[in-house]
Amino acid sequence: MITSLTIKNVATYDSQNGVTINDFKKVNFFYGFNGTGKSTISKYLRNLTLDVTEQKSEFNACTNIGYNKQLHHILTFNEDFIEENFKKSLDFKGVFSLNQSNAQIDQKINDEENNIQSYESSKLIYLNRLEILKNDEKGIRDILLNDAWEQRRTFAAFIKIYLEHSGSKTNHFNEIINILQTNNLSTLTLEELTESYQTLYVKELKEITTTLNINSYVVIRRLEREVDKILNEIIIGNEDVDIAQLINSLNNRNWVAQGIDYIQPDENTCPFCQKETIDEGLRIQFEKYFDETYKNKLDEIKKLKDIYDKELNKFIENINAINKIYNPNNLTSDFLIELNLLYENNIKIFNEKIVNSNERKCITSISKFKVLLQQLTKLINTNNTLYRDTDVNKKRLLDNIWIYMANKCKNKIEEFNKRKIKYVRINKYATELIDQFNNKIDTARQNIENLRSQTVNTKEAIDSINMLLTNAGFEGFVIAEKEIINNISRYYLKRPNSPNLSPVFESLSEGEKNFISFLYFYQLCLGTDDLLNSGTKKKIIIIDDPVSSLDSQSLFIVSTLIRALIKRYNDDNNTNRKLFKNNNIAQVVILTHNIYFYKEVSFERGSICTDYWHYKITKIKNQTSITGSRNKTVFDDYSLMWNSIKNIKANLPTDSTLNIVISNTMRRIIESYVNFVGFGNDSWSALVNDDQNDNYFYIKCAFISTINDESHKVSALDSVYYQKIINENPKILFDVFAIIFRIIGKEHYEMMMEEKL
Repeated sequence: MITSLTIKNVATYDSQNGVTINDFKKVNFFYGFNGTGKSTISKYLRNLTLDVTEQKSEFNACTNIGYNKQLHHILTFNEDFIEENFKKSLDFKGVFSLNQSNAQIDQKINDEENNIQSYESSKLIYLNRLEILKNDEKGIRDILLNDAWEQRRTFAAFIKIYLEHSGSKTNHFNEIINILQTNNLSTLTLEELTESYQTLYVKELKEITTTLNINSYVVIRRLEREVDKILNEIIIGNEDVDIAQLINSLNNRNWVAQGIDYIQPDENTCPFCQKETIDEGLRIQFEKYFDETYKNKLDEIKKLKDIYDKELNKFIENINAINKIYNPNNLTSDFLIELNLLYENNIKIFNEKIVNSNERKCITSISKFKVLLQQLTKLINTNNTLYRDTDVNKKRLLDNIWIYMANKCKNKIEEFNKRKIKYVRINKYATELIDQFNNKIDTARQNIENLRSQTVNTKEAIDSINMLLTNAGFEGFVIAEKEIINNISRYYLKRPNSPNLSPVFESLSEGEKNFISFLYFYQLCLGTDDLLNSGTKKKIIIIDDPVSSLDSQSLFIVSTLIRALIKRYNDDNNTNRKLFKNNNIAQVVILTHNIYFYKEVSFERGSICTDYWHYKITKIKNQTSITGSRNKTVFDDYSLMWNSIKNIKANLPTDSTLNIVISNTMRRIIESYVNFVGFGNDSWSALVNDDQNDNYFYIKCAFISTINDESHKVSALDSVYYQKIINENPKILFDVFAIIFRIIGKEHYEMMMEEKL
């Protein structure tokens, strides 16, 4: 049977811890208002019986210990049961099977079932251990699966790459395992993988056909050596000429040289002061000062400048052409800006040297870009290689991504594999023992099947339901046989004396539907039908609010039938009192919001199985909580009145000072029971066969007439009866109270007073 139950992450049950019940008994009473979470428990237990494909995912977080589909059959009475068995079919879906074996066969079946119970008890120990191991292994494996799956998030930005197994965590995990089994697991960093992705997928990768003109760079470097030599040279005119001192003092030879060009051969006017100061002697001194050597040097500088200008512009054009098609991280454009700046500065230095030839000058060498050129060359070569091998590189990137994810999971998977070796060893040992018990159980079950094949009879079940329908006041409906299939009778509901075979269930009231549904369910609990694969399975019975919309008479019958299901094995042995009289039942769970039904069905002195527990379900801030104890903890005003009477009786006074309090309380109990609780007969039925000369007769009248104001009986205010009650011995009031309930509700009195009538 089920020994533990955890309801989690469904309806009003907490998603983190949920609610766990570790003290499940053979009989479990749950009381709680509507909406507190009772039906969630019944629906989860019913969900266990469905095929895996039909089970609802909302219960995935719920667990239990003890339920075994091979050993147990869960029967659940709730709204789903009514819908499936009546509204969705034209007739009943099952067979009412009752055992009517002779005493000898019954005893043999009982002996075999006791053997099975013994084997199952022994086997359950190992099944629980296997379940714990299974859950432990599954829990760790689920964590590993989730951890491995989370690695995919690392590459969520790689939207142009498709990672296989996107729809299955298990297949993804298996791929990780396969990768870890290879020897070569060298991995790139995440930064390297990202850079590779950007290059292969994000950037528009194309071949760079324009190459760097390294020869131009070499030519410029050679030219720089000549330029540095002449720019570093001091170039002056002939110092032996008289006018040299004047030109030097002006410190501007170029200005003087340019001015001489403006002197006309036949003119004496000075281009500087515009006076006739130029004579033949001055002409000769100018010519001697700016001699051929001086002019040749300046011409050489100008020539080198032109060559340098041409070569450097040629190199700049080459870099500019590359920049237009390839500029990784602005490397080429930055290079071009600096190169242009170098060009402008160096040309400026050339011009300054020409103006001031006597000053030493030095240009900036292009060699400062050597490392940059090498880097750009490498990047271009790498880009072209990537371009030519794009498909290969994309495949390599995908492989590296899987290797990266596998390495992230490696340590945890290795730890799990070590632990799994222990699981396998324990599982092997427990499975061998379970197989031994299963062989013994199979033999016992086969013996039971052979015996039960001789005792199946449906007539008693049908007669029982029809009798209950009649007794409950359901006139106009009977259960009739429609056909026999596989030696099993099929039945449907019909009106008496009507040949119409169509279903009439839709014409019933809600209360009638619930009542008939429960009667059918009750027969399933007693026998077998086509819902069961084997009659040897122990039944776990779940009853969820069976008294909804029922009148008081139906409620009384339902509570009586349920108490019959949970009736204990009737002997004086305390151990056997914890067993069901019906040993086909393993466990019963009863859930209700009706306090009167709850009290009736859980009445301890009604010979019910003593292995029971009471649970109270509450909901606070939309969160369900469950508390349990051996004793009932649900009370109301009606219960408190009974407790008051019971306490007074336990300390019964000898005088009549409390008679008014006692009688008023008793009248209120009778009124509530008859008019509201409504389990028993009409209150006047307690007087039908009474002798009016009986001393108790008038006291009974006094009690009953107060709750029947319209009655033609004696008025409750009549002073005779008032005085009669006031002056009686209190014990007589309790005797009359018990006599009335012996007629209108004997079992209810025994339950509330906890004493036999």
